[in-house]
Order: sequence, then structure tokens, then C-alpha cells
Amino acid sequence: MSRKKAILIAEKPSLMLEIQRTYNGNRSSIPYDIDFTTFAGHVMGLVQPSDYNPAWEKWDMAHLPMMPDTFIYKPTRDKAKMYKEVKEIVQKGGYDFGIVATDPGREGELIAWAFLDEIKVKFPFKRLWFSDLTEGELLRALQNLRDYDAVLNGIKEASYKRSQMDWLIGMNFSRAYGLLTGKNAPLGRVMTPTLKIVVDRELELRNFVPKPFWEIEGDFGKYKGIYLDEEGNSSFLDKAKAEALIPQFGLKGKIIDVTKKKETKYAPELHSLANLQNECNRLFGYTMSETLAVAQSLYEKKLLSYPRTDSAYLTEAIAKEFNKMLKPLTQLPELKAEADAVIVNTSLLSTTAKNKKYVNDKKVSDHYAITPTGMIPDLGKLTKDEVNVYMTVAKRFLAIFLPPMETQKTTILTDANGHTFKTNGSLLQDLGYMRLYPTNSKDTLLPAVKKGDVVDLVNTRLIEKKTSPPPRYNDESLNRIMENVARLIEDDELKEVMKEAKGIGTPATRGSIVDKLVEKNMIERKKKSFYATDYGISLIEGIGDLDIASPLLTAHWESKLTEMEKANYNPVDFDKEMRSYIAETVEKIKHLKVRISSDKPSLGACPKCGSKVVDGKDYYLCEQYKNTCDFIVGHTVWGAKLTKTELKKILDGKETKKMSFDNGKKQWEATLVFDKAKGNLTFGNGNKGSSSKASGTSSGKHVGKCPKCGGNVTEAEKFYACENNRKTCDTIIWKQVSGAKVTLTDAKQLLAGKETAEKEFTWKSGKKGKAKLKYTNKVEFVFD
Repeated sequence: MSRKKAILIAEKPSLMLEIQRTYNGNRSSIPYDIDFTTFAGHVMGLVQPSDYNPAWEKWDMAHLPMMPDTFIYKPTRDKAKMYKEVKEIVQKGGYDFGIVATDPGREGELIAWAFLDEIKVKFPFKRLWFSDLTEGELLRALQNLRDYDAVLNGIKEASYKRSQMDWLIGMNFSRAYGLLTGKNAPLGRVMTPTLKIVVDRELELRNFVPKPFWEIEGDFGKYKGIYLDEEGNSSFLDKAKAEALIPQFGLKGKIIDVTKKKETKYAPELHSLANLQNECNRLFGYTMSETLAVAQSLYEKKLLSYPRTDSAYLTEAIAKEFNKMLKPLTQLPELKAEADAVIVNTSLLSTTAKNKKYVNDKKVSDHYAITPTGMIPDLGKLTKDEVNVYMTVAKRFLAIFLPPMETQKTTILTDANGHTFKTNGSLLQDLGYMRLYPTNSKDTLLPAVKKGDVVDLVNTRLIEKKTSPPPRYNDESLNRIMENVARLIEDDELKEVMKEAKGIGTPATRGSIVDKLVEKNMIERKKKSFYATDYGISLIEGIGDLDIASPLLTAHWESKLTEMEKANYNPVDFDKEMRSYIAETVEKIKHLKVRISSDKPSLGACPKCGSKVVDGKDYYLCEQYKNTCDFIVGHTVWGAKLTKTELKKILDGKETKKMSFDNGKKQWEATLVFDKAKGNLTFGNGNKGSSSKASGTSSGKHVGKCPKCGGNVTEAEKFYACENNRKTCDTIIWKQVSGAKVTLTDAKQLLAGKETAEKEFTWKSGKKGKAKLKYTNKVEFVFD
């Protein structure tokens, strides 16, 4: 009987090679033949609005909401060749079935099925589901291919609906808000609620006013204590009340209670991706995306298990492989002694395998916690970041086998004439698992005392303190709040909804969401902390009460996608609810009254009106330019490049450094300064050569007469413009038009009312075409 033939499609070449290597070394134990091909990440993407309806290319409120009847996925421009090659292999190979071997999870399903559904594949596909890339795990997966049952189909459908909802929100909400405000205002299902979290903290910090408070410290000779009132509070907002109490304490104290308690701290849970990101941010300052990238690299090197997991637990089946997973740790000098002792202790291994704190099948969905795989690493061949992440995972895994840290906590309560003072002490008794980590733990030793002892109250003093603002979010704390956003919800019922939804975003996407907010200048990352920009703040303030900014909205949809993955929610119902929500929200956005700040970073205050000055394509200009202010200056002034550093000096009322100018007739050196009396940029005092008004437009070469105002049109670095440009005239001819060069000769012809010679242009679609140019109040194309 002939063996069946399959085509396996991997997500990327490195993954294909690992699976191929396992297959070639174990062909006799795999009951079918496999041909291999691969993608390189996403090959398909949802098409642009104009591909559904040409009228949708134009941004117009009348076209919103844009609701395609059927969503279309097409190969992205950079992957068109790969799409064609894989399609040909799949369709012409005469296969009995196919194998999806993309990363196991929602995103991997979309990578595979957006392609397979688009080419209308005729034969069935099975799923290769694996948790790491070791030969043993890949062989197990090859021998146990999963059929596309209700659960796998649910994950596939959820991947589609997630991408479609993100398209609908991004295309409709961003366009509506952008048209309303006249600004680039990208909104997203996860991005906008995340922005709101940072903005809320930013406003809280800006409005925070520290308040003083006082505590009373009593010195009992061998130890000190802090005064507590009858309700257990130690702080006073009224200094006078605290001072009035001090004379009442007397000169003696009596110990009324001594409590000693052993505190036991067990090793923390294993690493989910979020846990690993948080620890690596705390230890090494890595961003969420950086940690994921390094963990992914270690996964591809077969040293760590699959990193995109939201579980911090192992399954009972995996726990049976503790010996294999511990083996590489015995080869690491830093962990060898502890790992050697654990690996031979069969009783300890068995006990840990039954510990529900670390091993719990019910707490594992797609993938178990991140652990070492059993492959022995050559640390000398890894990057510093890879070593850091690997050792972080290895220590956390080894820690679950070690004893807890034990500390003796002592509390002394001292009565002073009817008033109570509390003293805390601690004594570390056993480091336990913490011996794997450097510790700064310091003992607070207390004297040997017993209940009933009488002590002297040697001194009493007031300690002044101030209330502290909430800390700024960093990658660790923002990741935690995105995962546990229920903490921000007061309503108990809604809080439970948030907990079930597991926060906003997924462990694998949160880092990219935060990176996008930074890239779009909605937030800034300064050292390790996040700051909301004026643009980000105004964006959130403009949205107001719309639920697009609420984490509840994201959690609502994420919980439905999760239920869909479990085959508990119908994709058709999701689609109806999704479209209804989009339509309702677009209508709400249309009726907002809002004005948002520029999305560009501020270079300083405008010397004319005080608004932000931002960097444009060829100019530095006030964000109120063309509205209420006319401040603008070119990147090039009379042939001299004006850098941001020098512009900031001008905005601060200072002179720039000396710069070299050239107006085509002569050259000179001068500084630049803003003349507030004249309201324009001028050359500074004591400069060689000209002291006339400085221009941000021209480098001096005469081109012709302006057809609008009769002024002189001169040549600049990137354009030809009227000398009155941006003041009383707007004539400007760019040197590049749709990829074609406009020469000095062309510019002279245009100003004389003539057409240029025929040129080749590249349109927005990427297609090329030929046309001439003419100028009638603006540059226009002339087609024969």
C-alpha cells in the first residue's frame, strides 16, 4: 500500500529546516511522505478601502462607515513572489493532504489560512501543534497531527475576526476622527485604551500636589517605635495635633505584646511571556518587544519552549520530563551545584510534579510556561541579551525545586501612658530558592525582650514626610496593568468581566502596541519611563466618553474571541455585533467637538503666539500656521542648513552660531536671531556682510516671475518658490513630482505658461505612466 503524500507549509525558513531535519532523521516512524515549503511571516493582508469601492479612496465623512460585505486578503507587495511560488507548489504537487506548520496560535492560523482560503485549496489540511523545537517534540507532533476540529476551526475563525475588526476600527474610526480634527489621529482597539492608561497617569502626575504629614517616633533605648492611634494609623495631617500628644507619653513604657512569626516565601510561578517581560525589564531594562525578540531567538535555537504563552504552568505530561529539562542546567557553572542535587532527588522531582502552584493541566490552554528544553546551551555562542534571558528562565525553573525563603518577623507593641508604639524587626533564617539570586536583604535585629518589661522612653520626635505621587509606568508596570486592567475598574461585575478577558491585548502583541504609541508620538519613552505627549493627551480628551478608549471595550471583544477559540461563540454572531458597533461609534465620532494638538514633537514655543513649533517636510512652523499665526522658517536659509539645535536657540530668544550664507551673488557668515519688534528672522548684530531680513525660502538662484503676484521665483533645495511664499503668495513648484524630477528648465517653462516635455511618473498605486506638466495656480498633469 502506497504512502500518502503531504505538503507542509512552515511560517519561516528556519522553522521549516528544523521540522525537515526531524523528518529526515525519523522517516521510518512517520507514516506519510512530506514535501516542504515555507512563508516568511505574513504573506497576505487585508486590501485597502479603494479595492472594495473606488469611492472609498477619498477621505470623506459621507463614505463612513466603510463596511465590506466580504473581506478580501491579497498578497502584500513585498511577498508577491513568495505567494506565487508557494501557490504553485501547493496546487501542482498532487498531494493527498497538507500540514499547517505555522506558529501554534491565533496569529499562526491567520498566516496559513488567509493564504489557503484565497487560493481555494482542494485537499484537506491537518495541524502540526508543537511546544518547542526539539527533535523529540517535533517528532511527537509529526506522529500526532491534529485534525481541524471545532477548537482549531475556532482559533482560525478568531484570527480572521480579530484582523477584520482591527481593519474596521482603524479604517473607520481613524478616518472619522482625522476628518473631524484635520489631524492624523490613528485609533485602535487595543492601542487607544492603552494610550488612555498612560494619559490618565500623566494627568494625575501633572495635577499632583505633595502634602506634608507627620509621624511620631519614640526612642526606647534599645529599639525605636512609631506611634499608632486606636485605628492603627500612624500619620498626622495636622502637625499641631501630633505635637500636642507628645507631652502625654510620659517617661516610661511597658511592653504589652511581643509576636514572633515565621514568614515562608515560595518560589514564584513560572514564566508566562508577560512574567518574563516584566522580570527582564526590571533586571536589564529590556522593553516588552526586546524580551519577546530574544525569547523567540532562543526558541528558534531550541533552547527555550514556545515563548508566546499566557500560561505560567506546566502540564502533568511535561512534568514527567523534569530530568531532561534540568539536564542543561547541570552544565552551567552558576547553577550546577543546585541542579546536580535536584536532578538525583527523585522524591523531590515527584513532589514538585504534583505541586499545583507549578503543574496544573487546567491552567494550560495552547502552550505551557516558558522553560529550558533540555538542549545544552553554549553560552559563549549566545549574545549577551540571549544569555540574560536564558539564565532568567533557567533560574526561575530551577527555583521551583528549591525550599522556600524563611524569615522570622518580630513585632513589639509598647504602651506609653495609654498610647501605643509599634516596632517591626526581621531575621533571615534560610535563603531557600533565593540563593539563586543576589539579595540585598538586611536584617532588622531587635533586642531580647518579653511582655511586661518596663523600658525608658528616652526621646520623642516628629518625623516630617510628604505624600508621594503614583509612579510613572514603565514596560513592566504597563504590561502588568494591561494584563490586570481589572484593577482600574471599580464596578465588581465589570471587574470580573475584565479578569475573564485576561486584560487588553495579548502577551505577544502588547509590546508592539506600546512601540506603535511611541512611534506615533502619542507617548514618549524617557529612560525606562513613559510620558504622554500633548498630542496623546488631546487625542484622549477629544474622544471623551466614547468606549473606544475604554479597556472594557477591548476586554469585551477579546473575551468573545477567546470563547470563539473554544468553539463556544458563533463567528456569524460576532460579525453582526461587530458591524453594528462600528456603525454606531462612527456616528458618535461625527458629532464630537474636538481639537487636538499636533502629532509632531514640540521644538519650542512660537516667538509670535506661544504655540508649539514643529518640524514639517521642508519648514519649521508654528502648529497654528495658516490659522492664527504665520511663523515659518525653512530648513535651508540662503543656502545654510538650519538644524533643530540652532532653531531651538532662536526660539529661546538667542542667536545661532555663525553660519555660512550664499545668495548667488555673494557669500558671508552671520548668526540668525528672531527680531520680536519686526516679527521676523534677521541676521544678528556684528555680523560680516548682510544684516537684512533672512529668508527661509530661497537659496538665491532666479528662476522667473511669479504668475500670481509678480514676485521673483527663486530656487531652494527641494523646490522653486515665490519670494512672497507663505506670506502673501503660495506659489511653489516641487523638484520631485510623483517620482519625476522637475528641472530648472522645466520650472522656467511652467512659470512662462508652457508645458514641460513628457515625463514618467509613479502613481500611488505603484503603477507607472507618462504625462506632461503645466502650471495653472498649481502643478497639473497633462495626458495626451
